[in-house]
Amino acid sequence: MIFSRENWLSETIPPIFTYIALDLILTAMFIAISPASVSIGTLRPASTIPPKILELVLIGLALGLVSSLTFRKIDLSLITVFVAFVALLDIDHLPAMLGYSEPIRPAHSIMFLVILMLILAFTARKQPEVELIAVAAFLGHMAGDTGEFAVFAPFSFSYSGLDPYRIPLAAGAIIFALLAGYVKYRRYKVKSKVAQKGLIVNETQEQGKI
Repeated sequence: MIFSRENWLSETIPPIFTYIALDLILTAMFIAISPASVSIGTLRPASTIPPKILELVLIGLALGLVSSLTFRKIDLSLITVFVAFVALLDIDHLPAMLGYSEPIRPAHSIMFLVILMLILAFTARKQPEVELIAVAAFLGHMAGDTGEFAVFAPFSFSYSGLDPYRIPLAAGAIIFALLAGYVKYRRYKVKSKVAQKGLIVNETQEQGKI
């Protein structure tokens, strides 16, 4: 079987909800502690939003398929989480959509990624690949983004562009996507071996009763 959707809901809904909640919480915190002088974030023109969403979905889809290479199956859970993580980073635009002043893309920060990984280490500890997905998705999103970012927020809200780093960011995203698929593959192999051992033990016990 070259396509897998095993445990799709249980492996996608919790990390995606965690991601959305943290993105919104940290966006609110960064807005609260940022100087008024850097609150210059605006919403992109409405005509450019659908193409941007499509671009992010395609980046997530591509990384999910890359990750599936080392999982050795096209895995719906990997693809879903990748698409969600890449696209939903931009919900830090929500305050601007609602008419509030905010820094430019407050969740596009290394600190957001660090905190996200720490939280996922506890909330998704049975899915260690999710942390690698978070890194790959963040790097992939940043590789495809344009403009200026405060990547060291909340320690510094100085804005800088990432154009010179686009290729290294994309390469990093691919590497972490491959690692995520491999980690999930190893996790499933261990799970399969444990299940097989349990089956053998049960069969042995049944035979002993005969």
